[in-house]
Amino acid sequence: MKTAPLNIFQRLVRHWDTVHPYNAAQVLKIRGPGNHLQVQQAWHDTLAALGLGPVCITGRRYRYESVNGDVAEHAVSALNGQTNLESYLTGELNRRFTSGELPMRPFMLQRDGYYYLGLVYQHWIADSVSIRLLLKEWFLRLYDHSESRRLPVIIPQGGYWKFFGPHRSRWRLGEQILTFLRANTQFRRVRKLQTLGSTDFSMQFALHRVPAGLIQRLLRAARAQGATLNDLFVAAMARVCDKHLPFRYSPQRQDMALGLIVDLRARSAACLHDAFGLFLGFVSVICRRRDLYQWPRLVKAIAAQTKKQKHTDEARASVVWMCAALAASRFVPKRKTFRFYRKHMPLAGGISNVNLNTCWAHRYHPDPLMEYIRVSPTGPMVPLVFTTTTLGEDFHFGLTYRRSLIADQTAQMIAGEFVQHLQELADSRHEPGHRIQE
Repeated sequence: MKTAPLNIFQRLVRHWDTVHPYNAAQVLKIRGPGNHLQVQQAWHDTLAALGLGPVCITGRRYRYESVNGDVAEHAVSALNGQTNLESYLTGELNRRFTSGELPMRPFMLQRDGYYYLGLVYQHWIADSVSIRLLLKEWFLRLYDHSESRRLPVIIPQGGYWKFFGPHRSRWRLGEQILTFLRANTQFRRVRKLQTLGSTDFSMQFALHRVPAGLIQRLLRAARAQGATLNDLFVAAMARVCDKHLPFRYSPQRQDMALGLIVDLRARSAACLHDAFGLFLGFVSVICRRRDLYQWPRLVKAIAAQTKKQKHTDEARASVVWMCAALAASRFVPKRKTFRFYRKHMPLAGGISNVNLNTCWAHRYHPDPLMEYIRVSPTGPMVPLVFTTTTLGEDFHFGLTYRRSLIADQTAQMIAGEFVQHLQELADSRHEPGHRIQE
């Protein structure tokens, strides 16, 4: 396979990866018994068909090397049936990939009546869409082989500027530079976190399921307020971050900033739906302290910001911030990378929200595909990240957090109160002045 250029986000992620592993994971929960030999053969067939394998990097370009059908190498790990899935994923988030290793670690975990088929991967090689494509092909070779792909994936021959630059969208460079400068001014008014344990970047992952029917009630509540489902998630996240995170308070820093990960593929004029790579953007939402205690005001403020961001293509224009961060990374020592991000973009938390009802997984849910689990890393900008996933009428979220800043007991309270706040949002009549129950 020919070489491809590393895009700007890949270069940023790789820079952080030298400080601490920036791994992610996706896991399929499949009904019935799993056959490890069949699973492993399907995995290698998938790699061979898609043209994926170990990565070779030369300067600012990379390529995938063929696995040549060797099933002895790049094996699918068969975990002990007593393995705790969350503990295993936690360990893998913090385990570095070595040079020359396949940048994906497949595994299988057998349970009584079902099994997990998962993939831990270096995040710089792929976004969630790309990994869903890879897992789809692996799954199809086990359950619907006639539908499987025979052509190699496309490795994009271009970066963010080619696919999402101002010539491709509504944003203008001058306007977005001004937006970038205004955002820096806003960040001077948001709270910073205490940086105790700032050299310990290890992460912990926990999976949380919500009561049945909640997602449908939340959708109705969001429509009633002229908001999106993700706006409600952000509102609930804001409330738990405000209560539980170790902020450094000052009179000049009363607001709170939250980060939202955005999939950029659908925003490109080029066809990127089957491209294998990393194409993510991000936006930030500022929550005023006075708004945090009233649901209608908080949701309205968040919805207004996200609507404006969509109108101005702010997620695509996040390339401006990436350029600035990449330029600064040349002069910031690796040991000070975390402090650099926390100083210039002090986000309290982040969210990655995906509705899988629009992709292949919905066709096979709930039988044999019982559940689809996504795991996000925290990285240098946020101390915790919510990974919310909807499939069919089922909804769950993963919570990944930095151990040095958030204790396990606190994380449990954060998750429990996040669900409680979502229930309040779903049940609220949205009357003016409706306050959160303390």
